[in-house]
Amino acid sequence: QILQGQKFHVAAALRALVKNATQAPPYEEYVDGKGRRALAEYVSLGYVPLEQEVTEAFHRREQVSRTLEYAYDDFAIGALARALGREDVAAAFAKRAGSWRNVFDPSIGFVRGRHADGRWVGSFDPAAEQPWITEGTPWHYTFFVPHDVAALIEAMGGREAFVARLDQFFAEGRYWHGNEPSHHIAYLYDHAGAPWRTQEEVRRVLANEYGLGPAGLKGNDDTGQMSAWYVFSAIGLYPVSPGSPHYEIGSPLFEEARVDVGGGRTFTLRAPGASVSNLYVQSATLDGRPHDRPWIAHADVVRGAILELRMGPRPNRAWGARPEDAPPSLSTTR
Repeated sequence: QILQGQKFHVAAALRALVKNATQAPPYEEYVDGKGRRALAEYVSLGYVPLEQEVTEAFHRREQVSRTLEYAYDDFAIGALARALGREDVAAAFAKRAGSWRNVFDPSIGFVRGRHADGRWVGSFDPAAEQPWITEGTPWHYTFFVPHDVAALIEAMGGREAFVARLDQFFAEGRYWHGNEPSHHIAYLYDHAGAPWRTQEEVRRVLANEYGLGPAGLKGNDDTGQMSAWYVFSAIGLYPVSPGSPHYEIGSPLFEEARVDVGGGRTFTLRAPGASVSNLYVQSATLDGRPHDRPWIAHADVVRGAILELRMGPRPNRAWGARPEDAPPSLSTTR
């Protein structure tokens, strides 16, 4: 139903996504890897509890990671439903997209394992690997709310506290580029009034986390994501939340990059003077008009806009720093 000839049937795809997010397949298919793991508990409790060890999966346990990723998945389903005019489905899944809050412990400001009766796991070290986190630590996964960074910032105590947490994360060397859930974190400063810090950290990753030869990538290039991060970031943009129609602005390596967006249109990003030392955005224009936001809409990219960034050797801490300049989030757009 979804693929017929060369056509992709979006409505049929939405029906399949909703079914996958609301119904468990027959057990013989479930143990073969189909369907969401621990779906019944996620739907009834709003999170996957520690008691559900997901023994049928190759990756067992990982209850907090599953919850966070399901919340993002639900956001994406809701976004597709809204684009198709299915506001009933969109509203239901937008609500489910807030399930990340059910594994975020506000008393410590980190995601944390939780029992079915609501109790948080006892011993807790956010820097240590945990069985309820997938191949990482609470430090990595606490930032995995890409679809609603504004709400995460609020939950962490506001923009200053959020920036301080990010600064600590990078200063203590906790960023792990070889682990995909870290990939968007450098761009989160764009959401918290400190785009210049995004520019610094993105340039650092571009310079230090890639190299030539067989060991040039810091981790497996699963579905090409490690390479895609480099290409996006080298151009100067990054999609923090796929499914959200915008891209965060970083620090381009090139003085000019052109992207064929189809239909004879070309999106152009110019950054005259961009260099190792000129890594900070001083100001920006979009089709010649002042652009004060550290993000650009997908619609502007696909229509073939020209984004020009004036670069310099010192940060402009005012550019893109106002609360109203921040990229849209689920809680600020619905």
